[in-house]
Amino acid sequence: MNQACNVKVDLIERFARFSLIFLSIFIFALAGCTTAPQDIKSSTGASIENRTPSSPDEQNVQSKEGSSKSDTSTIDTKVDVKPVVPENKQPEGELKVHFIDVGQGASQLIIGPTGKTMLIDAGDNNMEKTVVGYLQYQKISKIDILIGTHPDADHIGGLDKVIDNFDIGKIYMPKVQSNTKTFESVLLSIQNKNLKVTTAKAGLTLDWEPGIDVKMIAPGKTYNDDNDMSAVVHLTFGQTSFLFTGDAEVKSEQDMISSGVDLKSDVLLVGHHGSKSSTSQKFLDKVNPTYAVIQVGKGNNYGHPTQEILKRLNDKGVKVYRNDEQGNIIFTSNGNDITVSNNPSKYSADVNNGQSPPNEDVAPAVSQSNKDDLGTLSISANIDNKAPAQNATVTVTIKVIDGKGNPVSNANVTLKLHYKSTVTTYEGKTNSDGVSTLPFKIGRASKGFTVDGDITVTFGGKSSNAKVSFTPQ
Repeated sequence: MNQACNVKVDLIERFARFSLIFLSIFIFALAGCTTAPQDIKSSTGASIENRTPSSPDEQNVQSKEGSSKSDTSTIDTKVDVKPVVPENKQPEGELKVHFIDVGQGASQLIIGPTGKTMLIDAGDNNMEKTVVGYLQYQKISKIDILIGTHPDADHIGGLDKVIDNFDIGKIYMPKVQSNTKTFESVLLSIQNKNLKVTTAKAGLTLDWEPGIDVKMIAPGKTYNDDNDMSAVVHLTFGQTSFLFTGDAEVKSEQDMISSGVDLKSDVLLVGHHGSKSSTSQKFLDKVNPTYAVIQVGKGNNYGHPTQEILKRLNDKGVKVYRNDEQGNIIFTSNGNDITVSNNPSKYSADVNNGQSPPNEDVAPAVSQSNKDDLGTLSISANIDNKAPAQNATVTVTIKVIDGKGNPVSNANVTLKLHYKSTVTTYEGKTNSDGVSTLPFKIGRASKGFTVDGDITVTFGGKSSNAKVSFTPQ
């Protein structure tokens, strides 16, 4: 009996010693796990060692803790700080967009606040002197960006002479081939100056003026119709925007809508000169412009612009300007507001050397004797909205006739608006009918304060005055 008890006690003691040893090993191993360095796997499977502090505060805490310990190992808490790149700010100054009167064709000159230039198309071959002369009249010596929207002659006909007569920065044209002499002349001028052509396509951001966003949003694919291959440019300056469409038609318009690109623009160049094959209702709704420009020649054989497109624009309340009615049309933006003026004159230059001063070959100045026979200049002026809402667009129309009742063209017109806290000046010229239209956006004007507008017309050494007024609501 005693022997059995001794055996039992011995087994219990052995089990206890074994358990104590096992428990000691387990505790030691557990302590080792908590102190041994480990690699932490990121969600991508990459190994991350010695994690960098996630914030400057965390970095400071770790540095203090590290300095208080006697361990000779050091923790590198250095964080690479990248310089903060400031966002592009709106440049000071004005942006001017000229829709040059090239008859039945298209050409747009854009001059940035710092003087950088962009020319989109240059009219037909017979308008090359007009385009070169107009550029020289603006005292331009270099075209920083030159865009030929597509190979049609009424868009690129004058590009060769522009290239020949001005310094050229970068050229964009869509990837379209043509066997016309016009297209070949453009390529030859490019070759003679050792210039390179960058393919115009959707998705490009053009490096032009700092703070001005210029994006190419079409063509997005290859089309059978050259018109749909047109390079389409969207420009944003501050809170104002412009859309230049070339001859883009409905297929390209649909693809622009489908791409989700922002089409909203204050000023729309109506596609394909107002043809019914462009400016679909869906596209117009997406753009939602305040102003529309139709580059079209007087009495053209194409029926441009079509009544269908004019009605569509009118139904949407878009203010329409046309080269065949107003001549050269100039939009001026300060980044917040847009004003419009027009110049009915055309300019010409000797394109052989590109140095001749511009000469007016349309609406030439009358002789001094004729000026003396003008008599008194008579002005009639009206305003389309005498009680406009805030941020509304108001248009003042001025008509000038001489003492014999004949319209006076090319007269200088100045409108000064006396707001409560500032005076704003708008300028223009009368067209062949003796009419000048001066639209403007009133912005946030003092409610109930009557704004007086002083109109001064000068021509042939004579001047005359008129007044208009409106009261913002």
